[in-house]
Amino acid sequence: MKRAWSGKTQGGKWGQQFVLYYFKYGSLRLLYLVLYFVIPFYLIFDRKGYRAMRWYAQKVGNKNRKWHLPFVFRIYKSFGQLFLDRFSMLGNPKRRFHFEIINQTLFDQFYYGEKGFLLVSAHVGNFELFGYTIKENLKIIHPILFGGEAEVYQRMRKSIFTEHQIKPIILNPTGDYIFEIHNALQSGNIVSMPADRTYNEIKDFTTPFFGYDAKFPIGVYQIAATLEIPVLSIFVIKTGYKKFRVYIDQVSDNQFSGRKKEQAVQMGKKYVAQLEKVLKQHPSQWYNFFPFWDQQIKDLNINKKKYGE
Repeated sequence: MKRAWSGKTQGGKWGQQFVLYYFKYGSLRLLYLVLYFVIPFYLIFDRKGYRAMRWYAQKVGNKNRKWHLPFVFRIYKSFGQLFLDRFSMLGNPKRRFHFEIINQTLFDQFYYGEKGFLLVSAHVGNFELFGYTIKENLKIIHPILFGGEAEVYQRMRKSIFTEHQIKPIILNPTGDYIFEIHNALQSGNIVSMPADRTYNEIKDFTTPFFGYDAKFPIGVYQIAATLEIPVLSIFVIKTGYKKFRVYIDQVSDNQFSGRKKEQAVQMGKKYVAQLEKVLKQHPSQWYNFFPFWDQQIKDLNINKKKYGE
């Protein structure tokens, strides 16, 4: 079984269209309840995602428990709520969410400064919502996005992006996005991206993550080391209905030494340590529904018959 991720938000064109239309008038709590009827179908028919999450439960997030199905169910429920929260904002931008920000002064230090900086997050919690809360528009935010999203989702995103001075940079096979990232940072703006997934030919490095080797992209840290740009990590964790806790920390460090490549790896490992710390507190908000760890890939290959391959 290969490590694979499509780069697309789940739900499909018609599912996304319905959710966006619903949120112009409908209740968020009501759709939360609908999740309890939808999730069992994902557990039954999304076999690859379920197997990946079950391994994560057994080896990482729920390893001290005997039964893992309730934990896996919570992951799908949490992911479903993330999906609904995100589309709720797109369908009705006036809807309000509440954010408790840990280390706000650190973010402000760079946001109000002249220099551009990088924000790295992960497919943990709901990072996208935080960008919509920044009202002052002192800096342009350039989220790095993967192509291939449904047209409906792209159209609604474009509308709210314009309102909040967010200009996405789309990853493409030609590598042109590298120049866009460089120009955005040199202009004193913000570039943000998840840093927990490799995609196509993106360069990566391998490091222990919860005791198992895993691959993480390194390009973002190479850019930071080359341009001497600060890097902050940000994880937006759901803590209740319309409530989120935002963890902000610094990844770059003046004490990093060696060549630029070595500094990039040091930054990458520091980010992984920060990600692991957040996940230990919120293990059910991990949303990588594919074999992520090297050992996970091996285990699912070894157990093909057991897992129904």
